[in-house]
Amino acid sequence: MNVIKVLRVDDRLLHGQVAAAWVGYYQVDTIIIGNDEMINDRTMQVAFKLATPPGVTLSMKSLQGAINVINNPKHASRTIMVITKNLKDAQFVIEGTGHAISDVLLGGLRSGEGKVQINMNSYMSEEDVSIMNQLEECGCHIIMQADPTSKKISTDEIRKHFK
Repeated sequence: MNVIKVLRVDDRLLHGQVAAAWVGYYQVDTIIIGNDEMINDRTMQVAFKLATPPGVTLSMKSLQGAINVINNPKHASRTIMVITKNLKDAQFVIEGTGHAISDVLLGGLRSGEGKVQINMNSYMSEEDVSIMNQLEECGCHIIMQADPTSKKISTDEIRKHFK
């Protein structure tokens, strides 16, 4: 079984902060981006390739494609970071891999209708919190953290914004 270090939820998917800070922090050799829209967007694909650190393999897949890669035994020697755009996609990937992913790192989640600000760069909706709670009940360890040097925000702290 491959080593999945973390699943990062970040609506920008792969960008400099993820590439520079988190890839080194988790010592991953492979990044799997799971996103159905990106598959048809050549501009996004080029940008993600440019943001990938040297020596790191980038795999850009649909959500089901990401699950297929994670579940494929030929990738057993890989140390992987998975990135999805939102919690709903994260839940789909986690469930599709038989909960092989236990650590979830919430990152940049943009504001939007019905969303509450959690920290400087992250906003969540009631639906996001519901999915977070479901993942936690299934054994996922979830934190929100912008980069490895910033404050970790626990799920209990996130829930306080919704009381």
